[in-house]
Formats: sequence, structure tokens, C-alpha cells
Amino acid sequence: MMQIDVSIISHLLSPICVFLILSSHQFIISLIGQLPHIRFVYTYNINQTDGDKKFQEYATVQNIFNDKQLLIGKLIKDIKLFSKQISTPMTFFNDSDEAIKEKSLKYLSKESQYFMYMNLFIETLLHSPQSENDKNDFINVCQEDCHDNDSYLKRIDKFEREYDTSTAINWYTQDTFLYRLLNKALRCQDFDRIYKSRYIIKEIYKQLKNLYENQSSELKNIQTVYRGQLMTNNEFKTLQQTEGGLVSINFFYSTTSEKSTALCFILGANEEETVSVLFEININRTTSTTTPFAKIENLSCMNDENEILFSMDCILRVDLVEKYVENNEIYLVKLTLINQYEELNGLKKLKDHMKMKIANHNHDLSALGYIMYSMGYYQKAIHYSELRSKDLTPNDPLNSDLYNNIAVTNHCQGNYDKALHYFEKALNLRIKSCGEDDPRIPKLYNNIALLYCDTSNYSDALNYYEKALNIRLTSVPSNDSNIATTFNNIGLLHHRNGKYSDALSYHEMALNIRLKSLPENHPVIAQIYNKTAGVYESQDTYTEALIFYEKALKILLQSSPGSLNYYQKALDIRLKSLPENHPDIATTLQNIAGVHASRGNYTEALNYYRKAHNFLLNSLPESHTYIANLYNNVGKVQHETGNYSEALNYYQKALDIRLKSLPENHPYIAMTYNNIAGVYKSQGTLTDALVYYEKALNIQLKSLPANHTHIATLYSNLGTVHHDKGNYSEALYHFENALHVKLKHLSETHPDTATIYSNIGPIHNKIGNYPEALNYHEKALNIRLKSLSENHPDTATTFNNIAAVYLSQDNYIQALNYFEKALNILSKSLPENHPDTATIYNNVGLIHDKQGNYFEALNYFGKALNIRLKTLPENHQSIHMTIYSIARVYRSQENYTEALNYYEKALKILLKSSPENHAPIARLYSNIGAIHHENNIATIYNSIGSVYNKNGNYVEALNYYESSLSILLKSLREDHPDIGDIYYNIAAVYEGQNDYPQALNYFEKSLNILLKSFPGSHAHVVMLYSNIGLVHEKKCDYCEALNYFEKALSILLISLPDNYGEIATTILNIARVYKSRENYTEALTYYEKALSIQLKSLSENDPDIIKTYWNIGNLYCYLGNRGKALEEWQKALDIALKSFSSDHRWVIALQQTLA
Repeated sequence: MMQIDVSIISHLLSPICVFLILSSHQFIISLIGQLPHIRFVYTYNINQTDGDKKFQEYATVQNIFNDKQLLIGKLIKDIKLFSKQISTPMTFFNDSDEAIKEKSLKYLSKESQYFMYMNLFIETLLHSPQSENDKNDFINVCQEDCHDNDSYLKRIDKFEREYDTSTAINWYTQDTFLYRLLNKALRCQDFDRIYKSRYIIKEIYKQLKNLYENQSSELKNIQTVYRGQLMTNNEFKTLQQTEGGLVSINFFYSTTSEKSTALCFILGANEEETVSVLFEININRTTSTTTPFAKIENLSCMNDENEILFSMDCILRVDLVEKYVENNEIYLVKLTLINQYEELNGLKKLKDHMKMKIANHNHDLSALGYIMYSMGYYQKAIHYSELRSKDLTPNDPLNSDLYNNIAVTNHCQGNYDKALHYFEKALNLRIKSCGEDDPRIPKLYNNIALLYCDTSNYSDALNYYEKALNIRLTSVPSNDSNIATTFNNIGLLHHRNGKYSDALSYHEMALNIRLKSLPENHPVIAQIYNKTAGVYESQDTYTEALIFYEKALKILLQSSPGSLNYYQKALDIRLKSLPENHPDIATTLQNIAGVHASRGNYTEALNYYRKAHNFLLNSLPESHTYIANLYNNVGKVQHETGNYSEALNYYQKALDIRLKSLPENHPYIAMTYNNIAGVYKSQGTLTDALVYYEKALNIQLKSLPANHTHIATLYSNLGTVHHDKGNYSEALYHFENALHVKLKHLSETHPDTATIYSNIGPIHNKIGNYPEALNYHEKALNIRLKSLSENHPDTATTFNNIAAVYLSQDNYIQALNYFEKALNILSKSLPENHPDTATIYNNVGLIHDKQGNYFEALNYFGKALNIRLKTLPENHQSIHMTIYSIARVYRSQENYTEALNYYEKALKILLKSSPENHAPIARLYSNIGAIHHENNIATIYNSIGSVYNKNGNYVEALNYYESSLSILLKSLREDHPDIGDIYYNIAAVYEGQNDYPQALNYFEKSLNILLKSFPGSHAHVVMLYSNIGLVHEKKCDYCEALNYFEKALSILLISLPDNYGEIATTILNIARVYKSRENYTEALTYYEKALSIQLKSLSENDPDIIKTYWNIGNLYCYLGNRGKALEEWQKALDIALKSFSSDHRWVIALQQTLA
């Protein structure tokens, strides 16, 4: 039993306080000393022999009982004392905060914001008129709270029958349902219960105020009062940090005129969790106070404490926090009661400003709804507005404001359908009761337009903005700030809609109006500069973007506490300057960071994001959505730089904040899922990427219209993942969905449409549908040339894509032409070392590699690698790709040592940055296997021409291929094209070992996969038909060899020009088979067809033409036409003498044949 009891106590949550009663102590006393939850220890029925000294540390003499009634009495008294010690709710305010000079709670610290809102909430309650409903609400909530306590229910019934105004304080000081209900509601910040308790709160306040007036002369003689209290460590730390600032007591605050009495209340402190505090409160330094307080010993149930009770809107200044000289375990906190409406205390201006806003709400419920909305308690805000609406008739004009408030709150929560419903109710009622020209209607039009913007219904948004603008242009002066606001909003709409020139025009009109009424360095001017810069950034006009962002930043940083007031005419309370930690400065810093990120200056971008983060943490709580946005932006940069784990970390931080502060179907949560999916895609974890993209899409489909641009983006992202997984039909399906959505609200010439065309093009390229690929890329190019500048980076991207199609067709001249066009644009529009420039260098290197220009290939790959090593982390995927390409060139040059070196470098990068089953890792294992395979072939060439397995590394080659296959089968489906590639490589090894059955087995596995993934005319399919034909030829199975060669030829004749080199190669294969079958006539026919193509597609002195002439001569010889044979051999010799030295084997062989 001892172990069970101690275990239960030690696992209690820290807020739980234990009053422990023991019947004996020696077996347990050594175990309870370190348990922080135990505040009081009592011993009942103790043996006299147990009274050792150690026990005295835990149970004082006063807590040792043999009489049960005495024990119960002491326990009740201690519980009362302790509940008073630890229960006083406080909020804190730093009135040295520069933000109060702005009359805005938005920029106050978290504690100062809560101080103001709580104070306003209580003040609104205290000064609202009393009604019978107030009492009924209070009785009902008491009965609900005490439904299982018969004793309390009887007291509640008595209260309902007997209560009158003169007994409010007496009821409050009783340790019963009333005190405990109020205490719990205020301590837990339960605003619903506080509101339902408004009846008794106002009754206590009213009686206390009467006592204060009646005792005014007597109270002047009291200079200091005291309160002993325990505070949690966190609350005490905040109090220390507020020294010189203000503290608000959100409760009826009990004090005493006797210090000794206050000290008796400091019991049960625990060093780890609580601090003993003696408050010394000066109440005689101010000539007047707005806070009533009074002596209540004649009304209190405890009339021996010289109690002085303060109203719950009491505000005190924290003068000093120090150790209490007489007892070092207690802190002394000196406070001064202040008049919260004094000009000098720094609070009055801000509070007046907030009260002016509340005054616009003509009922206490409306005012409470506004306060809840301002605090971010959206459901409570809606609740109070709905309560107020129930008191009105349906057609009461006041309902229009309430409906608007409900709509705005739903909008903030992302409940767009509900928001629109209430906006329309508000608008219809306003027009019906006040007419279409009512000055409040433009505000409603503006709110509806904002909602339509957030749901991407741009045409309706523009319609409502223009309605608002038309009314304002006829009802207010042309330089009215509301007109400028509407111009700004229309500009933002055009920006979102991709109409950048219109956006700039409207922002300029807004700026012109603002500059007529505001100085050039006003923060509002900075906001317009920010928006203008954003448009230029969207156009990738980075130079202009930076100019406007820097103008904005200069204004915000130059503002100071001594600036002029700007809003006195409108509010008679002017907005002074911005403090150094103002969030608008953080916004500008983030914008500059965004530009640096767009230009590839990732280190600078992260530097500016860090600065912005510091500003935001100084002014906002860590869970604020602004900070989630910043984490999202940092995540993007980390993603761009290949720091995938850090990117996931920051996106997860953003997600955690958004899941706590937003509805689960809010678009921002979908956006975060989308970003997380993007990182998984970059890591090659494609299954996880699909999961998160689909999560994002499910949210967007529920919360946004079906034609919203965000939905189109997600379709595009899903298409990209399916493309990477080799699911080409799925990829096309999603890209076409994206295109369908975009074309519903964007023109066919919009840049976003071009982006989707650019996504569809590569799929057609991948499946060998080259004409369609070029068609989509040319559509994208036409759009971009019309809507963007000719030197725009997106135009370069399109040229790059077109070049890639020509590269797939082995049309190197056209590919190189388009890559050079792309490179020319990027050299003009981006910095020299931009990663996009490296991409083009890499692609040009690929062409030279394909053409066998290995020196040039290495040159361009080297340029690409130098840029990427300067601008990207060393384990970035792009660096891996370039190193991989260099390795491939060395492999083509048969420089296997260097090839292995670079392949292993690439492998090292991937193993650091990607999961072990990432497909590119498998490809690298495959290539390392190929090196071991080809290294053996090179050994054979350099030796006496031995062809088979001499000093063979085939086992090593198969080992790497099988490693590759094992990985790919874990991450890809069995019929993925990459699996087919591995089967092909394994087949090649078996072919090199002359294991033809195994070679055919794996070649056919590869073929079956490719036929599922690609059209039958795809180049890879042709290659496999040729390889299978070659194996059958080696097996002397000439019939099967001809079958596969002819399949390959029939495809090539349909898909390629007549003079294409690959056609000639296939025809030569057929000719060789006929020759082996001694069908010399057919062989001669095919050799001559091949020669005809070679003479058109190759240079006249190409060695391949020598071989063909040689074979044709041999065939004529076999057919008995020696003269014709000599002609063909002579032609071969003539070419050989031009191409080779006189001692070349071809020259010698031909001369001997002709001799």
C-alpha cells in the first residue's frame, strides 16, 4: 500500500496540490520530502513515540491531531487560506512599450495585449445595465456547476430566495459556491462563465462603490495595505519583468491593513513551483482613483482580518520587487494604486482609443463580441453577436452590423460559405433599411470583395470593389483615404490575377492619393511601396522590386517616437511612429528575403528571415500566424538549398501553429501540407509526397471553389509526382485537371496556363510522343513571349524544355540552338552564378556528351558544378546530378578510374540527403556495376582480343545491379521503367558472359515493362528489339534475329526521317543476318540501302562507310562478281587513306585484298 500511495502522488500533474493526512509517519516520511505536490502534512492518532525531530520538518506541532473534529476544522481553514493565496488572476502591462503610442493593441507584447483586453472586458461588464436575465443566467450557471453537490444546491436555492443587494459582499466572502465559481471562471479565463456571472459581479461592484463613497474620509487615513500570496514561478517571473509597469487584478482583491495578518496567508510554498510574496500596496499617493475599495470587516464572514476589498478593475504600478529583509524566503513587492485615466501613466491614450472602438458597438454584447474577436476567440465573438441578435427583431437595422461581425469572424476562420451568407444578410438588411447610398454599404462591399479574393472568385471580387469605389467616388472627396484603400485592394486583385500592369496602375493611384494627405515617410506609404514591389517581384523584375522594398524599409526604420501624429483628424488620436520591433518592419524584411531567395542569394535570404523572426518574437506570441508564415518562408529557402531535414522542421513548426489556431480545413493548412509534400518529393520519398499532396487537395476541395487556382496548383503537383513515379497516364490526368481549372478563370494567354503546358510537354517527351511535346512547349512559349518580357527567365525555361525534346530525338543541332537561346536570356536576367544558369550549362554538356564531344561536355559540366558548389549546399540534389553527368562522360571515355571516383562522390551525396531506397541511389549502384562490367571489356580490348570473361569482373557488376534492383523494388512498382533499365543492364552482363538464355530472359523482362510504360514506337523499345535480335544472332537463331531487327526497323521508318543514322544501323543488322545465312543477294540489298543512308547522314570519310563498302565488296565476291567487288574495296581504301595513317589496320587489310 505504501508503494501505491507514493506512486499515485508522485505522478500527479504539477498544478495539483496535496493536503496529506497520515495515521503514522515513520515508514513514509523519508519518501515524501521531495514530492512537490505535497503542500500540507497532517497526522491523526499519532503515537507519542513518533514525535521525532525529522517529522517536525513536515508536520508542525499544530498539525498533529488526536481529535478528528479539530483536524477537520484546521483542514478547512488551511484550504480557505490556500485558495486565497494562489487564486488571484493577474495580467501585466509594460507601459514603456512604444506601441501604446500607436493606439494599437496589435503591436503590444502578449502580456500587454491580454492586460488591455481583460481590463476592457471587465469594465464593459461592470458598466453594463442590470436586467432580470442577468440573475437568471447566474442562477443557471451555478446550478449547472454544482449539480452533484446537494449542499451547494441548497445554498443556491437560498441565494435565489433571500438575496438582496445589501448582502452581495457577505455572500462573496462565504466559502461557498459563489466564491468558488467566480474564482474558477476568472482563474481559467472562462469568458462564458464570467459573462454569465455578470449579475453578482456587478452587485458586488455596486455595493463596494457605495461603501467607498461612504467611507471616503476614513479611507484617507489608510496609506498602506498588505496581501500575502503564493505565486507560480512563471507568474512571478513575469511580475519581476514588469517592474516599473502595471498589473491588473482581474478579481475582487482582498487585502488587510495588518502586515502580520498578510504574512499568515503565506503557507505551503514549494521552491520548485511557487514563490511566497508579500504585497505592500500604497493607496494614498494619488488624489483620486477610479477603483473603488472599502473596509468590509462588518460585512465579511471573516471579521478578524481587518479586510479591505478592492474592485476587480484595480490597476497597480509595480514599484519594486526584492527579497523581504525580515525573511529571505519571502519576496516583497511594492505596488501603488493608480488612476487608470491619468494622463501621465501612459495607459489613458491607448485605453481611450480602444474605448472609442468599443463605443461603436451600441450594446454590451456587441462590445464583448468585438473584444473576443480582437483576442482571437472567434467562436466566443460569434456567440456574443448571436446573443445580441436574439434580442432584436429580424428587420432591426442593428442586425446588419451584427451579421457583418459574424461574417468577418467566419472569414478569419476560413468558413467562407458562412461568411458570405452573413455578409449578404448584412448587405440586404442595410440596403432595405437605409438605402443603397448609405455610407456603411461600401464597407460591406469591400468585405465581400475580400472574401471573393480569398476564394479566387476574382470577377465577383472586382465587381464588389468597383461597387464600393463608385459609391465612395460620389460621396467623399477624391483624396479620401477609403478611395485609396479601394484602389489598393483592386491593385492586389489584379496582382493575384496576373494582370501586373493593371496592378501597378492601381497601386500608383493609391500612392498619389496618400501622398497628398500624408508625408512621404508615413508607414502607409511604406505599405504601398511593399505592394508595388510585390508586383515587380511577380514579374521577376528584381531590380525594381528591391528598389521599392528598400524604399519601404527606409521609411519604417526611420520612423521614431518623435514623429508627427497622422490620424488626429480621423480619431483625434494619432498614430505615431513605429517602434523598432514593429511587425511591419518584419514584413518588409521578409519581402527583401523573398527577393534574395528568388535570385538564388539563399544566405542573404536566411539572414533577412532571421532578422524578421527576431522582430516578430519581440512583438507577437510564438503561436501567432505571422510567425507560422515566416517559418513557412524559411522552410522554402531550406528546401531550395537542399536542406530537406531543416525544411521539414520549419514546415512542421508552421503546421503546428496553424493546426492550433485555424480550422482543420483552412487553406493555410493545405498550403503547409503542400510544402511538406514538396520536400518529400525532392527527397525522392514519392509515396509520402503523394499522401501530403492528397491531404492538401482534400482540404482545398472542401474549402475552396472547384476552380480555385490553389486546386490547380495541387493537381499540377500531383501530376509531377506521378510523372516521377512513372505513372504517366495519372500524371497527364492531373495536369489536364489543372489546365481545366486554370482556363475557367484565366485566359489562355495567362502565364499560369503556360506553366501547365510546360508540365504536360515533358510527359509527352518521356513517352516518346515528340510532336505533342513540342506542341505544348510551343504553346507555352507563345504565351510567355506575349505576356512576359523576351528576356524573362520563364521564357528561358521554355527554350530549355524545347531543347530537351530535340535532345531526346538526338537532334543535337536544334537542341544546342535552343539551349543557347535559354543561356542568352539567363545571362541578361539573372546573376552570373544563378542556379538556373547552371542548369542550362548542364544541359549543353549533355548534348556534347551525346555527340561524343567529351572535352566540351566536361567543360560545360564543370561550369555547372562550379556555380552549384558556390550557391548550394554540398549535398544538394543538383550537385549530385552534375557530378553524375561528369562520371558518365569519363565512363564514355573509358576512363574508369575517374568515372568510379565521380560516381562514388554522387553516391555519397545521395546517401546523406535521401532515404536508402531512393531511386537515384539505385541508379548509381547500377552505374558503378556498369563500370566494373565495362572495365572487363576494356581489358579484353587491350589484351589479345579475348572476348569472354578473361580476368572478369562480371560477378562484381551483377552484385551492383542486384543492389540497385533490390532498392528500386522497395520504392517503385514492379513495372516501373527504372526497373526495366536495371533488367537491361543485367541482361548486358549475361550477354558479355555469353550466357545467352539469361541475357534473353532479362532483355525480355525489360521489354515487357517498357511496353506497359511507353508507346510501342518509343526509342527504348526499338533499342531492346535490336538487342534481343543481336543475342539471337549470336545464338545463330537467325530467324528470330531477323524478326526482332525487322520490328525495330518498322518502328524507325515510321518515327524517324529516312536518312536517320539509327535506321542505317538496323538495316546493317538485317544485312549481316542474311549474310550469315548465306543469302548474299538479300544481304547485298540491305547493305546498299544502309550505304545510301550513311552517305546522306555521315561525313564522307566516316569509318562506318569504309566498313559498309568492305562488306558490299565481299558480297559481290561471294556472288562471283570480282570486278564489282574490287570497285567497292577501292572506294573503301580511298576513304581509309584520307582518314587513317598508312599503317592503320584498315589500310593494310584493304591494300592486301586489292593486291
